[in-house]
Formats: sequence, C-alpha cells, structure tokens
Amino acid sequence: MDALLDEELESLEAILMDDVRIVRNASGAVESIETTVLPLTGEEDEQQYICVTLQVLPPAGYPDVSPTFKLLRPRGLDDARLEAIRSACNAKIKESLGFPVVFDLIEVVREHLTGSNLPSGQCVICLYGFSEGDEFTRTECFHYLHSYCLARHLNALRRNYQEEFEKLPAWLQKTADAFQALCPVCREHIHDESDSLKCAMPPSELENAPDFRVTQELRQMQHHMSQLYLQQKSRGAIIDAEAEGSAVIAIETEEDIRRRRRREEAEAAKKLAGPQEATGSSSTATTQAKPATSSFAPVVQETQRIMPEPTNNNYQHHNRRHYRGGRRHHHHQHHHRNERAENAHSTAGGGGGGGNGGPNAGQAPASGSASNAGAGKQPKAQTAAAGHAR
Repeated sequence: MDALLDEELESLEAILMDDVRIVRNASGAVESIETTVLPLTGEEDEQQYICVTLQVLPPAGYPDVSPTFKLLRPRGLDDARLEAIRSACNAKIKESLGFPVVFDLIEVVREHLTGSNLPSGQCVICLYGFSEGDEFTRTECFHYLHSYCLARHLNALRRNYQEEFEKLPAWLQKTADAFQALCPVCREHIHDESDSLKCAMPPSELENAPDFRVTQELRQMQHHMSQLYLQQKSRGAIIDAEAEGSAVIAIETEEDIRRRRRREEAEAAKKLAGPQEATGSSSTATTQAKPATSSFAPVVQETQRIMPEPTNNNYQHHNRRHYRGGRRHHHHQHHHRNERAENAHSTAGGGGGGGNGGPNAGQAPASGSASNAGAGKQPKAQTAAAGHAR
C-alpha cells in the first residue's frame, strides 16, 4: 500500500513540481498533500479569476481506505459553488476506492473552476453581485472587486493619506512612508491602478438599483433598536459623543507608566517640600524679629516693677502661691495669727498711750485706704489685717 502512495507522490511532484506541498510527520508518514488549483486559461494567467486550495489527508491503509479532503482559502467562490465542488469530490472518492485518487480530485476541482471562471459572491465595497458585462478587477491576493468600486476605494485611501501627511511636522514628512494601496478585504498591498480605473463604468445592479424607501420591516427594526438604545443609555452603556469628542485615547506602555509615576512622585515631593520651606522661612523671620521683641521686653518688665508699695509687709508674701510637690502650701495660717496678735497688741498699746494713740488710730484707716487705692484689689489676708487695724 505504501508503494502505491509513493508512486502517486512521485507522479504529482513530476507534474505539479513546486505547486504541490507534501507534509510528513517525524516517522516519515505522509500527513497531508496540498496544492492550489486554478482554472485552465491557456497562457493568460490574468484571466484566472477564481482559485481554491485542495488539501488531501491520506489515512493509514490508503488507498483501500477513503481519504478526507478540505477546500481552503477559496477566492471568487460562493458557498453554492464550494458545495458543488465538495459533492463532486465525494462522488469521485467513492468511485475510486482502492485506487490512488489525489490526482483525480485535483482534476475534478479544476474542471469546476474552468467551467465557471467568473467571480461569484458580492463586491465588498458596494455589496452588489457580479453580473454579465460588469468590469471587475482581481487583486494579487485573489479578491474580486468592481473596477468602479476599487477606483473609489483607492481615491479615498489616497485622500486620507494626504490629510494625515499634512498633519505631520516638516521633519517627519521627510521620513514618512509613501502611499501604499491596500486590499479592502485582507489589507494586503496591491498595485495602485486608480488612473486606469477612472474610466470604469459602475456595476449594472448599482445603476438599476431602486430608490431607497422605508419599509414596514425597516420601521420595526428601527423601533427595536431605539428601545435597545434607551435601555443601554439608562444603564450607562452609551458614550456621549460630544463629551468624548475632544478626548484623546492614549495607549501607554509599561515604560510610559513607570515614567509617569516617577514624575508624579517628584511633583508630590516638591509640594511637600514647599510648606516645609515656608515654615523654615517663617521661623527664620521670627528669629530675626526676636531682637525687636526683646528690646521691648525691658519696658514691660520695668512697668511691672513700678507699683505702689503696700502698707503691709506681708503683702508680697501672700500675693504668691506656694506649691510643694504638686500640692499647694497651706501652712500660711500661722502668718495670719501672728499678724492679728501684733495688731491687737499695737492697738492696745496705742490706747494706753493717751492722746498719741488717737491720731495713730485715726490714720490707720487712711493708710489702709491709701494702700487700697494704690494696689487696687488686695488679697484677703491684707484686707483682714486692715480690718483688725481699724
């Protein structure tokens, strides 16, 4: 069985040469046989408008076991044509059970492509099909477009490129890439043939298309979409176009994020250093202003010293509060006892002295009142002493 497969592979390589691709696994067994099939157009390769890649997967025991196949990367073929090719290949496999069938499958696919060497489906730009008499163009990537539609597509690409190019500064315009036409289907590079496509006529379906009318089905769809819009808007899923119009979407890399974070940390450090500097400058200003305050302090102290002397010698003693170990000194009661005893003794002595005691006794209240006038509000001890003197 392997000998039949090896002979078939040698024949395929001799006929198709580089157009066939054989994939083997690590043990050397054949996994797949792949080739791109084109319609027969003689020597006019530019007239090959459609193509498809046929992949055959021979199982163990081939050809006594039917192989499987796939149609990959179809170009210019719609689903109906692809289904017709699959049906024809399956029928051929059933007929050729027990015989090599890879080359026969390639011929079946080529016959279908040659019989309908016209692109099927729709133009991806205008969404109209290809009718007889329409001018269409096949790109290098085997995609088919109306020549009229392709010309409009290339003109729009060139206009957008020119607008973006004019926005660049002069030093970047010198190194900017030149305009490159792209396929509207796969975005591959294609030849810019806009000059030769200017005279292309629009497709027949586009010219004969009826005027647009709002049908009942379209109104129902609009009503349904409006309800969905209101529902999404109530949940905050609708972006305000006017509010977001001036917003710029910037994609930051990891390096940009690290730089931004370092810059924010530096700015935060500067803000923290500002109040500290202001505090330091204010403290410096306070230190510099201290001489002016100290020059005024002696005047205040001197003013406090100029006070009328009290008549009682114990005034200054009782005008201060004594604290010992956090407790107020309460042992001043003996002073009041001594003062009362002395005052009583002096009063008694003045009365025994006769006429001299009268004037002295009469002057005691005067001196007490004078001390009150001079010192203002007197402590309780001095008030009590003045009472005993009277």
